[in-house]
Amino acid sequence: MKRTLLTIALILSSSAVLAETVYPKNPVLRPITLTEGTIAVGGAVAYVEEGDDDRGNINFHAAYGFTDDLTLSLGDIRYRFWDRLDNGTGLELTAGFGIRGYHESKLNGDALALGADITGKYVFNRDFAATFSAGYVKWDEEHLKNKDEYRYSVGLQRNLFKDVTFAANYTYRDLKDFKQSHADEVNLALNYTFSKRMDLGVFAGYSNFDAKQNGYDLDDGYERTAGVYVNYRF
Repeated sequence: MKRTLLTIALILSSSAVLAETVYPKNPVLRPITLTEGTIAVGGAVAYVEEGDDDRGNINFHAAYGFTDDLTLSLGDIRYRFWDRLDNGTGLELTAGFGIRGYHESKLNGDALALGADITGKYVFNRDFAATFSAGYVKWDEEHLKNKDEYRYSVGLQRNLFKDVTFAANYTYRDLKDFKQSHADEVNLALNYTFSKRMDLGVFAGYSNFDAKQNGYDLDDGYERTAGVYVNYRF
C-alpha cells in the first residue's frame, strides 16, 4: 500500500519531456508512457491514518522510457499498443505488468502482489480526459493461502485554470479469499504545472481495505491519506 500512495500522486504526471518544444505541457494531453530516453523521478510526503493509528510516509519513484511505447519504472513495465496521433484527442491504450502491492505480517508472514492490467485514456479535448483500467492481481503469501484480486478503475482529468489540473480516480477491488469480499478506493489530486519538466501537487485518498482484518500489519494499509508531491523529468 505504501507504493500506492506515490502512484496516486503521479496520476497527473506519469510522462516525461523529451524536448521542450515537442512534449505537451498540458497534463491532459500527456501520454501514459514516457518518451524515448526520458528519465522521470518523483517524491511524495504523506500523512496516513488507519483506525486510531497515524503516521508519516516518504515515497520515491523513478521511470525510464526505452522507446516512446515502452516504459520501465520501479516495479512495473508498461507497453503502449494504441497511441494518440501527435498526443491529440482520442484513445490511448497500454498494457502493464509488475508489483501491485506488498504487505507484512509478524504473525502470517509477508505477501507480494504481482499483476497485469490494461490501462487507457480517452482525451475529449485539451481540457478534459477520462482514464480507465482493468487488471488481475495474484497475492503470493508466505504462510497464508494465496489470493486473487481483480481491479477496475475509472477516473478523469480536468483543467481548472492555467497550469492547474484536477484529477479523480475510483478503484473497485474484487477480492478473492480475503476476509473482505471487496474494497473501494477514491483518490484525488490537484496538480500545478510549474514547467514542462516539473510538476508540484497535493493529493488525498480514502480506502476501506482493512489490512488488519485481512491478516496484515496495521501500518501496511491506510484508510485516509493526504500529502504533497513533486515530479521532475529530464
